[in-house]
Amino acid sequence: MEYDTPVRSKVFLEKEITSQSDSCPSATLDVEENTKNRNWTIDKFAYGPLNPGYPDPGFWEHKADIWNTDIEHAQSALCGNCAAFDQSPRVLDCIIQGINETKTADPRDVQELADLGYCQLFKFKCAAKRSCDAWLYGGPIR
Repeated sequence: MEYDTPVRSKVFLEKEITSQSDSCPSATLDVEENTKNRNWTIDKFAYGPLNPGYPDPGFWEHKADIWNTDIEHAQSALCGNCAAFDQSPRVLDCIIQGINETKTADPRDVQELADLGYCQLFKFKCAAKRSCDAWLYGGPIR
């Protein structure tokens, strides 16, 4: 499914702002771009943990130190409740379109199992149970 609505811009606080295009974010369709952006976010903003189902106290201790809180509260700041985590129908369609082009498995199963969304800050497909140093209260985008 392609989205080809032209990009519109407006002036806000004396800066030109480009509104969101209706086309799919390129990282939702291009696994190399997605991986590059994700790896950059791992290096610069500690995206993780690698396996959210496996205890990783060092990862969460780092987050607790950054936010000056305890590990329990740090573990509540997940991509799935971040204001930059986009699980809008349009973006989920893009993610599904970009998964498994050979159609040997249902791409919806992959999206649902990983609870994927799109990080509007760092431009990559993001798993809801992970976190990063740039977490923002108030999400997700639905």
